[in-house]
This record gives sequence, structure tokens and C-alpha cells, in this order.
Amino acid sequence: MKRVLVLFSLLFCVQLYSQENVADMLVAKGYGKNTRAIIVANEDYQSYSGGIYVENEDLAIFQAERFKQLLIKKLGVLPENIQFYPDALNTNIKLAITKLQRSLPSDANLIFYYRGKTYTDETGDLFLIPVDVSDNETFYMFGLKDLCTRLNTINKTGIAILIDALQGTKSFKTCMIDNGFTEGEVPLPSVKNMSLYRVLSPSEAKAKIPVNASKPELTITMPLSKTNETEESTAIIEGKVKSDCKIEVISVEGQEAHFSDDGHFMARVTLEEGENLITVQAKNCAGWTSDYVIFKLNKIPVDAADVADSALFAQTDSLKELGKNYAVIIGISKYADPMINSLYYPIFDARKIRDVLLSFYTFEKNNVVLLENPSKWRIVRVLDSLDYVITSKDNLLIFYAGHGNWDESSFIGYWLAADAIAKSTNTWMMNSLITEYVSQSKARHTLVIADACFGGSIFKTRALEPEEEKIISDIYLKMSKKAMTSADLVEVPDESIFVKNFVQQLSDNKSKYLSSEKLFFSIKSNVVSTTLVPQFGIIKNAGDQGGDFIFFRKQERSIKFR
Repeated sequence: MKRVLVLFSLLFCVQLYSQENVADMLVAKGYGKNTRAIIVANEDYQSYSGGIYVENEDLAIFQAERFKQLLIKKLGVLPENIQFYPDALNTNIKLAITKLQRSLPSDANLIFYYRGKTYTDETGDLFLIPVDVSDNETFYMFGLKDLCTRLNTINKTGIAILIDALQGTKSFKTCMIDNGFTEGEVPLPSVKNMSLYRVLSPSEAKAKIPVNASKPELTITMPLSKTNETEESTAIIEGKVKSDCKIEVISVEGQEAHFSDDGHFMARVTLEEGENLITVQAKNCAGWTSDYVIFKLNKIPVDAADVADSALFAQTDSLKELGKNYAVIIGISKYADPMINSLYYPIFDARKIRDVLLSFYTFEKNNVVLLENPSKWRIVRVLDSLDYVITSKDNLLIFYAGHGNWDESSFIGYWLAADAIAKSTNTWMMNSLITEYVSQSKARHTLVIADACFGGSIFKTRALEPEEEKIISDIYLKMSKKAMTSADLVEVPDESIFVKNFVQQLSDNKSKYLSSEKLFFSIKSNVVSTTLVPQFGIIKNAGDQGGDFIFFRKQERSIKFR
């Protein structure tokens, strides 16, 4: 740009909102359910740049999606009242305002949010840079004065303009949600119903720690007692953290714990025989807070019933089901991020899996959980809650159908929950999260079935050919941690021939006992003729001891006619 850039901060007052986050500020000013919003997220500049070079704004769409979710969850704004424009052209912004002009109720508030690059000329006028900027003339940009004028013509109740951007064409990392904001002066002096805010610069954000902020308040809610005796090799710790400023991290025994926006956290720890002192810590802008809980793991006695069952099976080769069968069936068709394509079949495939297990095999309805379009937190919560009910005699089946991804550079595979953001791997579910859960689960047998792109990344070893027929009682008594996927490290189609054959083989099976290995190879013979090659094997680092998941077919009841 040929013109001299001036300091962007001249547009804004020096008052910094350090103790108040964006959501609290908007709620206090009356923005709630009866609010309309336009969200613009400009990220991909390089492919449109002409006379000037404009760097891509990494994660602009991700940060804008976070703001959208904030409006929905914190303010109660209806999703259908939010216009979301990723990589917007100049005309997109104008059309969005025109669209609202025709439909905006007279009593509704309006929020305009922008994430992307900006330009300030020598007079101090600010311009938003659309992705189709072609040269260094402000004529092709969207001026803040023009924006305010247009918005003011369609709304007199209340308008909030949020510029989540710093001056210039270089990429930046701070954002309003995490780093705070400052209030600016609206460039239309006569307008009283409009407010203007921008993100704090890195130096401002660094200096914005609340004067009266205190260390986080940490409460362990589960277990209830400080000292606990147990015979289980793992334990669940839950709690809540209250904080005056953003919670930076919650750790349990040195490992980062999952926590929600309101500070609730959950973590699973592995216990050793004897006394285990588990330290829980939380950190915010003011420092660390620690607490602890003690578990005394008693020596687990040998189960006499298991010994007797083993002897009986060895003598008769008959098989008695020792525990219960649990299943978590996940189907994800709709994704919140518009950059992730929706799928048609996963939810219907998940329902078919549930139905065939309940109809033909010894799965009780209360022990089968069907999750349709769940968030990452919802999946984690359901899996962790099963720890309270699953015993060492029970079995667990986990089925996933939806998008997956494979990072070639880091050799990490992912599942994508419904709230996944395309350009933020932090919102994805790493395969290691699943393997960690499987390795620490008390279940005797765990079988993970993944019908997703790059599902094969979960394996330690793969079974290329069926092994010799084993005595069914031997593989049932030994612990197993195995996985079955529709393909290796390749993309799979929306309509799954793998699931179709999986359901068909389970439906047609007449054997009283069916191992997952035998089931897999009956499926593979029907699918391998396509471009996909299904995979079956041991889950890496999960503690497989050579057993296998056994499907027990329900006994058919005879019907007497009179």
C-alpha cells in the first residue's frame, strides 16, 4: 500500500475491558435472543491479491465460528438469525446488510462482527479488506464509516460493531474472546445507538490482568472424600474451577484434563497398588491453585468364579456369558462448521447397527447408547460415565461413522465430532484419546468399529489373514482390545458398503457364538472387491492379551400355534 499507515489505536479510547468478557458486555447492553448478527471471517487472501500482498489470516474462520457459538450459547441468539460469511467479498457484506434491511424487526438489536485484515489511511479512516481486494485503492475496500452509515439506516434500537482485527495486512494471533477488547469511537458523531469495539493488541492484552483477580477456586466434586479405598485399577476425578479471568489449564496428576466453558472438568487416572496421592491443579491469570485426593488400591483377589468358569470351559467347550454387553454407537451427519461437508448416511448406519445388536444379540436396550451428531465433549462424557457401570466381566462395543482425518506430518489420526472446526485440530478427537480410553477401560473385551476416512490409523498390528480356528472359550476369557475399520489410511464414501455388509453378516449369522475376527473376514470377502480394503487388528498400547470380542446370539423362542 502506497499511503502511510497510521496507528490503528487512534480510533479507540484507552479504556480496556479486562475484567469483562465479550459475552458479559453484550448481555449487559441488552443483546440477547432478539438479536440479529452478521459475521464476516476473511482468511484466504493470497489467491485474490493483486497490486499488494496480503497474508492469509490463519484461523479467522475458526475464531469467527467461536464467536458464533458464543452468541448462540451465551446470548441465546437463534442460529437462523446469524448470517455467516467466510472469505467474504465486498459485495457479500453489502448484500448481507441489504438482506437484513428487508427483514429486521424494529425492536431487534444488531451485531456486526469482523475477523480479517484492515487498513488505515493517513486521515485515520479504517477500512475492512475483503478477500477480493485487487490493488491499493481504498475504493475496493469497505470503509468503517460506510459500514456504520449502512447499519444505522436499518436499525435504531442497538448496534454493536466488533472488529476482531489489528491494523495492517500481517497475520495476528490475538482475539476478542481470549485477549479482551477496548471500546472505540463511532465515526458518526450524531449516532447514539451504536457501539464500536476492537480486539486488544498483544501488548495491551499482556497488561490487562484484572487488578482484583484472584487465583482460581478449585473444587473436587468426585470422589466426595479426600481418602478413598478401591479395588479398581482406574479412577475418575471430577470437579469445577471458578475464575475471575480465563482458565488457562486444569491438570490432574500432571496431565491436562478436559474441561467445559463453565469450568467443569473430568479426568481418568491409573492407580498402582497401595496409596495413590493424586494432585489436581488449575491456573488462571493470577496463578495456580492445587488440591489433592487419595486412592488406596487394595490388592485385587483372584476371582474364584473365573477360575471355575475357565475349568468348566476347558472340559466342555461350552460357553456361558459372564457379564453384560455395552455399546456406544456414534453417527455424525451434520457439522456446525460450513467448511466440513455434511454426510447423509452415518446416522442411518448408526441406527442400523443399534437395531441389529438389540434384535439378534444379547445387548440390552438400557446398555446401548445411540449418539446422533454429538459434540466432542458429549462423546467423552458418555464414555467416561460408563466407567461407573462396566466391570471386568463386561464387554464394550464402540461404533463411529462420520468424518475422519489423518495428519501425515505428525502421524496422528482423528475423528471429527459435530462441533469440529475444519482448521482447528484442537477441536478434533485424536485416535489416541480413544486408545487411552480403551486401554484404561475395565471391560474384558472392547471392540472399536470405525467407518470413517483414515480409520486405519488406530492399529498396532493388523490381521491380514484369518488365524487358525481357536477354542471359543480361550479367546473369550482372555482380555481383548481390537478394532475393525472400513478402510486403511484412505478416504471412504458416504454410503458405506462396509456397514451394509456388517449388518447383513450379523443378521444372517445363525451360530450361537461369533467372534469379531470371524465376523470381519466374512465382511472383508464381500468388500475387498471394491477400492476399499477393510482392516482388523489389535489397538496399539491398549493391553490386548490375545482374546476376542464374542457376539452371543439370542436364543430363538419357539412359537406355539393353537
